[in-house]
Amino acid sequence: MRVKINEIRKKCEQILIKSGVSSKATKIIFSDYLEGELLNKKSHGLSAFVNGVYDIERILESSKTEKIKITKDDAVFTLIDGQGQAGQLVAEMARKILIKKAKKFGIAMVGTYNTRAILRPGSQAEALAKHDLIALIFHNGGGPLVAPYGGIDPIISTDPIGFAVPTTGLPIVADMATSVRAYREIQLAKLLNKKLPNDAFINKKGEVTLNPDDAFAALPFGGYKGFALGILFEILTGPLVNSGFGLKNNSKDGKWKYRGALYLAIDPSKFVNLNKFKRENTALIKELKNSKKMAKYQEILIPGERAYRCKAKCLKQGWFDVDKTIIEKINKIYSEL
Repeated sequence: MRVKINEIRKKCEQILIKSGVSSKATKIIFSDYLEGELLNKKSHGLSAFVNGVYDIERILESSKTEKIKITKDDAVFTLIDGQGQAGQLVAEMARKILIKKAKKFGIAMVGTYNTRAILRPGSQAEALAKHDLIALIFHNGGGPLVAPYGGIDPIISTDPIGFAVPTTGLPIVADMATSVRAYREIQLAKLLNKKLPNDAFINKKGEVTLNPDDAFAALPFGGYKGFALGILFEILTGPLVNSGFGLKNNSKDGKWKYRGALYLAIDPSKFVNLNKFKRENTALIKELKNSKKMAKYQEILIPGERAYRCKAKCLKQGWFDVDKTIIEKINKIYSEL
């Protein structure tokens, strides 16, 4: 159904505010969910918001920025204990540190642990690219969810990566899990009573399943190569930043532990002239888009381009389409407060 952006923003922000979340924290947290919807990342948009606000007490407890602590800090490295707070709030602190240090020293790294999800590391990377920084962000996807290549048992997380590179126009932005599909696809399929994507999840017998109720583990993307990257990212967002990893990233009550993340920012102006760097990136994009296409493709799309177009269209028209089930659940939550 068609939903006006301003109306759904106001209603969802009121849900958080009425639950006791501060106005400032509310805007930071909900903007992440809204951005997901605008970018047509449906599994990380309003459906994720609905799944996240079922526990109001948890939401309130995870929106206190004063609890976030820096545990280690030097010239280019910082380690942050999120103290169980919302990933969006911890990410905002991390970005401020990265911008300041990368501009001064050319490179900066921030590790975070004990935080909740940041949804899409690509959006966090994009925010840094708008400050003329190259950004790479690795995020733990929340517990053992992905089976090793050739295996059945879920051991590592979906371990998404986001990166962004500045150009003379919009940044090049990518956001992707190291599994075939994000694990939130299961939540979305259950919520909308739909089937899972093909060749993305397996059941307890190791058979590919389209039934979200039978999904036992996600499959690594790109076969063995994706599995290799998943191992690396699990280490970068686990042992390296004092966070959980593998089977140690699961609790006895079945709930996921808090997550780890690693943020990296590079100032290209420390290597080359910034404007030249951005012009050459734009030239590379042009070469890619103007190259010969296969018969079944009408256009070559650069990472982030499709999402940018979707967002621009939604903002111009002032609305987007959302499944009726999701809006009904939001209205129910709102009416019960």
